[in-house]
Amino acid sequence: MFYLWPQGRIVRICVMVLAALIAADLGYTGAYAAFATYSGDAAGSGAVRQLTLGIVYGVLALAALVVGLGAAGPHPKAVQFLIEVQDEMTKVTWPKGGELWRSTLVVALGIAVIAGIVFLTDLALFNGLDYIQKR
Repeated sequence: MFYLWPQGRIVRICVMVLAALIAADLGYTGAYAAFATYSGDAAGSGAVRQLTLGIVYGVLALAALVVGLGAAGPHPKAVQFLIEVQDEMTKVTWPKGGELWRSTLVVALGIAVIAGIVFLTDLALFNGLDYIQKR
């Protein structure tokens, strides 16, 4: 049973974009970097290693792209899950601007208080150990 494209399209597009980004990252930072190092290394000791790494990263990038696009494709279980996720996201009550601002402020204040407590505790322990070692 295949689903039509409009069903779960937003989440499916997100999965496809994520798969493409992962493949591009593996391809650029992995394969391209290894191949660039290989071409710059004139038959040095690491040339074969870099060429092998470039091939491995290239294959991993291609596999990530194929698997990601296949997972977001017309597979019934995957598509049904994405449709259910999209349906649940429409039921979410999103906060208004003022409520979001207040919540963000509370979280930021909480983080600042906890960071202050950790800093003061660390400072007290450091000074206490320093005092003990000097005696």
